Amino acid sequence: MLKSFQLNYHYGITPPKENGFAIKDVFINAEPGYITCLLGKNAAGKTTLLSLLYGMLRPKSGKVSWDGKEVKYKNLAAYHREVAYFGEKWCAEGLTVEKNVEMLSILYPAFDRELFDSLIKTAQAEGTLEKRYFELSTGERVKAELAFLLARKPKLIILDEPLANIDPVFKMDILELLQKGVAENGTGVLISTHLIDEISDMVDYIYVLDNGKIVKHGSRFELMGDGEGTLREVLN
Repeated sequence: MLKSFQLNYHYGITPPKENGFAIKDVFINAEPGYITCLLGKNAAGKTTLLSLLYGMLRPKSGKVSWDGKEVKYKNLAAYHREVAYFGEKWCAEGLTVEKNVEMLSILYPAFDRELFDSLIKTAQAEGTLEKRYFELSTGERVKAELAFLLARKPKLIILDEPLANIDPVFKMDILELLQKGVAENGTGVLISTHLIDEISDMVDYIYVLDNGKIVKHGSRFELMGDGEGTLREVLN
């Protein structure tokens, strides 16, 4: 049985005034095999928080903890083998998806090519393999990147608004990819969004971020048991 793991972040310094918020006293528990949603309106601090959690930004005070250990520069590479971030530049745009996978998969000992092929098939994206990355549509790029990240078999994938500006048909394929990764490999997912309608039955837990603070959290059933009204109050 996979052990649970945590992402903790405590940030006590106010960012530049034009941002209008500070990330403060944030605690997020993202367990393997579950999908956790970070919900908040635009400018609530979601991207800043996820960037801090992944180590792309460094806090001037506070810390990020992973599985009980503080994430620091010296262990960042090891941390990134266990935690993947969707949206980070991951490939060479001038090469085909197939060539990128062949070249980059050797960097990740746990990479499972059979799983990648299975995920690409699930996403109905076999036709993307021989296309150069820059030739792909937005939806195709999301599918290819997500399949690659899941095939790395990380403990957690962080996704910042991955469904924004995606065709509804592609969106269903992408959600199916996430569900397959969670169900078959116990991968945890931390996904941010500002749209309630993107919280489908697949979401297990919700953290609501408002002005840099977690103002509500709980299971989907706890927060949406009376409909979406309570969450809409925060997002409007």
